[in-house]
Amino acid sequence: MNHAQAQTSSSTQSFLGFCIPGGPVRTDFVPTSQTKLTLTLNAPGDLPVPISSVSDVVCFLLPGAPIPQTHGLLVYWQVLAPDCQTGFELLGALTPAQPSGIFRTNWSQHEQICNQVGPSASRVVLGVSMETLEEIANVASHESYDARLFIAQKIATDLFHYMQSFDNGSAGVGKLVVPTNIFDRWMKRFESRFQRDPNFFMKSQD
Repeated sequence: MNHAQAQTSSSTQSFLGFCIPGGPVRTDFVPTSQTKLTLTLNAPGDLPVPISSVSDVVCFLLPGAPIPQTHGLLVYWQVLAPDCQTGFELLGALTPAQPSGIFRTNWSQHEQICNQVGPSASRVVLGVSMETLEEIANVASHESYDARLFIAQKIATDLFHYMQSFDNGSAGVGKLVVPTNIFDRWMKRFESRFQRDPNFFMKSQD
């Protein structure tokens, strides 16, 4: 057993807190190993329905948390619903230098949640893993890049579909004929739809 495991096993259920802003604090994480914890949240009950309405959550280390100065916690989430089961995705990280955080869920922008998780009962599983600070920095950087790339791809797809709607096929295979002011028209449309629903482009089907 390494140093991190020895310190973690001494108090696995009482060093981490979670809450939705305005909601009760939960500390009843369940250990699944010497360095991993989980917490299951039910919707409705622990979370409002639909869960996409939850934009932010709060995670924090409790005083005296047995976290070595060389380690921190990665917090992941997974949604389990009758018609949808996502993989675990990164929520945020806690370290001795940053023992609390308000984390954006991005559930309202998640394609599977938007399209498949409605008002029906569902569960959100939080998974917590103790990792070295180096590993936390690497994971956080990679996840941030992937998230930005995914959003950019969805916006580009929306633009392509809009341009495609003007094409009559006269230019032949592999070519589009569009108005010269296509980008201005698309931007006005995009801004108008964005004002009504900031996540509309995440719901589009490829």
